[in-house]
Amino acid sequence: MENNDNHIGAAILKIMALTGGAIAGAMIANWCDKLLYNMAHTRSDYDKTRYEQGLAAHEVPSNTRNSINTASEQSHVIRIEHPENLPFAEEG
Repeated sequence: MENNDNHIGAAILKIMALTGGAIAGAMIANWCDKLLYNMAHTRSDYDKTRYEQGLAAHEVPSNTRNSINTASEQSHVIRIEHPENLPFAEEG
């Protein structure tokens, strides 16, 4: 009889632990959801304000802007050689 009570106690303890874990997981998920929602809402308001001012949604740093302009002003020639243009090496 004592062995049977031990198994029942262990089963109840496992059920309580699983239930507690599920409740804690649901609370953490709800907290993360609210946090992400608030961050997205704040970002949306920021982007709307910048759009109303005629600005881009994301500010491009001046040093990045300069490197983009410099790269677009330079021209590069890339030569691509296809296998039919290369000399054929005979197998030997």
